[in-house]
Amino acid sequence: MKKVFTDQNLSLVANAANILEHAGLSSELRNTYAGGASGGLAFNEVWPELWVADSSVAQAEQLLAVLAGVSGCDWTCPHCNESNGASFDLCWHCGRRHESSDKKV
Repeated sequence: MKKVFTDQNLSLVANAANILEHAGLSSELRNTYAGGASGGLAFNEVWPELWVADSSVAQAEQLLAVLAGVSGCDWTCPHCNESNGASFDLCWHCGRRHESSDKKV
């Protein structure tokens, strides 16, 4: 089995599990109640995780790419020249909106 998605928000991880289930892929949700151990562990070690069988990894990653925010390309802010990840609609440095997100409502 391999972890294909994790987030601090259990609702997002459960939504990812629903997406996979709808596509006919079985998955396993782990760490649903591990938050209580966060004082003794790294914060991201207790986030809910979604795991799938090794044979389903490629298909699951493709289905979850949009949810994970990796569907676009990294971009450079034309205002401050800062590099931003694909999941950012606003420049993390100066707050300017990315041109491709101008059309989103």
